[in-house]
Amino acid sequence: MTSLENEITTAEAEFDAWHRKRNDALAEDFGLLTLTSFQWLAAKPSAVDLVPGLWSADLRMASLNAGASDGFVTYDGGTPVRGILTKAVAERSQTMWVRWSGRTEEVTVELARRDGRYLIRTRAASTPAQQNFSGVPVFDFDPNWIIKGSYVPHLSPQVVRISTARSDTSLTAVLAGGITFNYQGSSYRLQAEFEPRTGALRVTFHDATNGLGTAAWRFLDMPPPALDGTVLLDFNRAQNYPFAFTEYAVCPAPVGVNQLPFAVTAGEKLPA
Repeated sequence: MTSLENEITTAEAEFDAWHRKRNDALAEDFGLLTLTSFQWLAAKPSAVDLVPGLWSADLRMASLNAGASDGFVTYDGGTPVRGILTKAVAERSQTMWVRWSGRTEEVTVELARRDGRYLIRTRAASTPAQQNFSGVPVFDFDPNWIIKGSYVPHLSPQVVRISTARSDTSLTAVLAGGITFNYQGSSYRLQAEFEPRTGALRVTFHDATNGLGTAAWRFLDMPPPALDGTVLLDFNRAQNYPFAFTEYAVCPAPVGVNQLPFAVTAGEKLPA
């Protein structure tokens, strides 16, 4: 076996392991496929669907006012909730907040923040979507979709407004730089966001497969660029955002320039 064949075999094995890990995460208890609601929190304490208590939020934090008979406990630690429980999360973040066992099946409540507003999402112990899940369909691994690119950071981050999978919500994206790469003799450029905790880059993009076997858009994460700006765009690992699996998601759409005119026949397909 040649050195190139060894590299391809290794890359394919790593892709298979990545795909298994992705499927395991989607199928886990109280995972993405067990979402059952999406509810914005009002300023005035109010009842919500599926769980008891009075829920509210201001610009700083969210609040749950629950009595002992409501049956809530904190997600971490299992401490009974009596009275007012508050929690704050960062923009575009989420956390499991409380658990409720008021029915035969446990429910968890996730707290999230999008565009300055707080929301909760309920998750059941299991759902038909989870029970019937057999894995995300993907294109066959193809080493030709591992493409070398060049990352150039912007002199200062570009802050832009973007639409999302929900018509009632837009978000702010911070574009860190551009990635240029060649495909079939032409040059293309994608705008990338930067993950400050890991140094990783993410591009959210449209391509010609959207609506013809893939979701309306996908995203691709990649390791931090090398010192000379080199990055590897492994489109075999192009992923669906949560909106491809559930209606209870807020997912950022690509910036206008992240439109690839060709078909990226790699990565995840639209779930069946």
